[in-house]
Amino acid sequence: MEYPELETYFQKLTDITDRIAMMNNHFDATPEIDIPQLSEFYSDIQSKDWENTDREYYELFTSYFTFHVKTVEEIIQEAREILNPENREYVKKLVSHVRTSDDWFVSLKKKRKLARTQVA
Repeated sequence: MEYPELETYFQKLTDITDRIAMMNNHFDATPEIDIPQLSEFYSDIQSKDWENTDREYYELFTSYFTFHVKTVEEIIQEAREILNPENREYVKKLVSHVRTSDDWFVSLKKKRKLARTQVA
């Protein structure tokens, strides 16, 4: 499997989350477009065999991924403070994204640990 260059790969994800964060401002946000793009990107992340990458690459991936999840959590927190009823549906989707991401990431770490112990 070919793995992406992480800085470029996660820059695309950062661009998506930056656009989603705009829903917490007075700018013309498009969460109806951006959140589905986030879901598509997340599907791509899940399609990769991260647990079998070399250690340095995996650690860099986990750093980027963890930062992404924390960023989305901050967007959710800010949205909850603003309490814009128009964004309620989108905030629920973001909460679901974080939960799913956390569950997937825990599973990935377990798979990686299992893969590493079987090799040893």
